[in-house]
Amino acid sequence: MTASPSPETTRPTVSLGFVAVYVLAQFGIWVALLTPVVMTLALRVGEIASEAEKGRWLGIILAIGGFVALVATPICGALSDRTRSRLGRRRPWLLGGLVVAGAGLLLLGLAPKLLLLGLGWIICQAGFNAMQAGCLPILPDIIPVRWQGRVAGMLGMTSTMGSFAGSWITQYTQGSSLLMFLAPFAITIVSIIILCLILPDRPAASSDDRRLGPIAMLRAIGAPFRDWDFSWAFGSRFLIMMAWSFLLTYQLFFLTDQLSLAKADATQVMVKSMAIIATATIAISLVGGFITDWTGRRKPLVFLAAALEGAGFLTIALAPSVPQFLVGVAMAGIGKGLYFAVDLALLAAILPRPEDSAKDMGVFQIANSLPQSLAPAIAPIILVIGSTSGKDYAAIYLTGMIFALLGAFAICPVRRSR
Repeated sequence: MTASPSPETTRPTVSLGFVAVYVLAQFGIWVALLTPVVMTLALRVGEIASEAEKGRWLGIILAIGGFVALVATPICGALSDRTRSRLGRRRPWLLGGLVVAGAGLLLLGLAPKLLLLGLGWIICQAGFNAMQAGCLPILPDIIPVRWQGRVAGMLGMTSTMGSFAGSWITQYTQGSSLLMFLAPFAITIVSIIILCLILPDRPAASSDDRRLGPIAMLRAIGAPFRDWDFSWAFGSRFLIMMAWSFLLTYQLFFLTDQLSLAKADATQVMVKSMAIIATATIAISLVGGFITDWTGRRKPLVFLAAALEGAGFLTIALAPSVPQFLVGVAMAGIGKGLYFAVDLALLAAILPRPEDSAKDMGVFQIANSLPQSLAPAIAPIILVIGSTSGKDYAAIYLTGMIFALLGAFAICPVRRSR
């Protein structure tokens, strides 16, 4: 009887140049998606909404967009796994998502009312998450197992690099509502097109006739949660991303309302904050990726990363000044870099079904998207509990610390990865 080929021998041969383009494409997605989350959406809401209402409206818009991301990613992933286009399984979703996201960003820049601003963010989330459905499964589909830790480390640092690059670009574009959103997107266009040109993609097998009606789709999305390891890894990512969503979303308001900085000064501090996070994340992501490939260990590094992140949030919550705020940001950035250096490699090792890699990674992305909805939704409750004024943003970061520590312990029960 002939032995079945291993996944390693059936993967296409890829070069370091391909890895570089793949990482650049992921950076391109993040820079255009996270710039609104970190800065420009808050600036636009502040232009349209009253001072008293800006926090509530920002939370509403981000929550609705997060719900769209929650639904779009696994559905697009499942459809991508079954796409039989001559362009392959992943290219149609990368290119289609690029067009949809561009339309959403255009609306964000031009919207005169909050409802249109919210619609633009919904369209953006649908487009960017369609691109993620085509981009993320490249790691388990194509990248050799012996490289997955270091490539995951490089992918992990792209979100931080995207946040920093977007903040830096916004310094020069905030005079134009349209340029604030479209300038970072230029990077997305170039990087995604280059990836599509060199991607060794293939259509789904003609024998794959699994039906995708509404009931079948719900079953497909729920299927990976029947796997013990996937469920615990999902829970860990969800808790850690809840913590990180607080930092990204409420950084500007913490600086202006908690530390009493003017908006222009707070913007400058945010640029420094993003630079610190970027430096810490890039350095530790590269080191962590090599360490996890060398040792073959994932779980201890994930635990350490989440604990460091929690310590950073505690430092921010207790910060009476900008310097201590930046120290806390640096600690959280080190934890984030180490976490994302290891977590994607751990996920690639425990995916329940290789043929459903895009769908299962899309389901896993719910752990990224759902916190974008829940964190802004529960933040007003935390603010009210923390202070009668409703502006005690330190309580937000103390809550983030609790979520990060719970995320550290949630990785312990995983079995198929050490």
